[in-house]
Amino acid sequence: MTRWLLALALLVPLAAAQAAGRLDRIKSTGKMTVAYAENAVPFSFKNKDEQPDGYSIDLCRRVIAGIQAQLKLAKLDVTWTAAPTPERLNLVATGKADLECGVTTHTLTREERVGFSMTVFVDGAGVAVPKDSPIVTLPGLDGKKISVVHGTTTEQRLRDVLQQRGIAAVLMPVKDRKTAFEMVDRGEAQAYAGARAVLVGQVLTTKTRTPDWRLLEADISYEPYAFALPHGDAALRLAVNRALAAEFRSGRIEDVYARWFGRFGKPQTVLRALFLLNQIPE
Repeated sequence: MTRWLLALALLVPLAAAQAAGRLDRIKSTGKMTVAYAENAVPFSFKNKDEQPDGYSIDLCRRVIAGIQAQLKLAKLDVTWTAAPTPERLNLVATGKADLECGVTTHTLTREERVGFSMTVFVDGAGVAVPKDSPIVTLPGLDGKKISVVHGTTTEQRLRDVLQQRGIAAVLMPVKDRKTAFEMVDRGEAQAYAGARAVLVGQVLTTKTRTPDWRLLEADISYEPYAFALPHGDAALRLAVNRALAAEFRSGRIEDVYARWFGRFGKPQTVLRALFLLNQIPE
């Protein structure tokens, strides 16, 4: 019995050290690496000054400031690494990034490799087509080519929906959103699938030969966005969620939303509910 108690006594501090390891490293080095999406307007993108910007980035910067305050650091240097969704998750999973701030859907399958913060936005996948396209519903995509970013939840869920409804569309997986958008603009695909808010952001900010665009009246999926974290790192997850909860409790999240989505009106019911539910007390 004494031997088992001794082993347990040794394991408890070891587990605690592992849980707090990432924060300890950040505190000792005064450095963090954050992965982000460089072309997911208005959530996460590289602006004209070549700096990360967007709704997710604004929240991420506030999280970083919260971590700095919690660790009582006079300075916290951040290295921003731009990458597509699968690569961002891999950077976190392999320890090359401490945090991921983009437009990343929290799924149970992804939880096998990484952890997640509380949900920061709720969206759904949609399909964009040129305004003069004869395609108006999902069945209209039968026999058509659809560009979509490879490795995203949109790709898999759209594939499932098309199969369930017997729609014989051809998915054209590509490396990034810019390429997917350009394929439709050049006529190499007839539609582009992605997160609805990101599709709107691309239409508003990208110069194209296509004079105007529209979204099909079809919701393909439910997409709860969150920040990816190292798997099993409870201490870092708590630090991130503590900083996020402060933003929601204070109402500052409304300012972040207004900056990036104000032109589309006030938050819809489900998003407003999220803002309320995230006001977790200290």
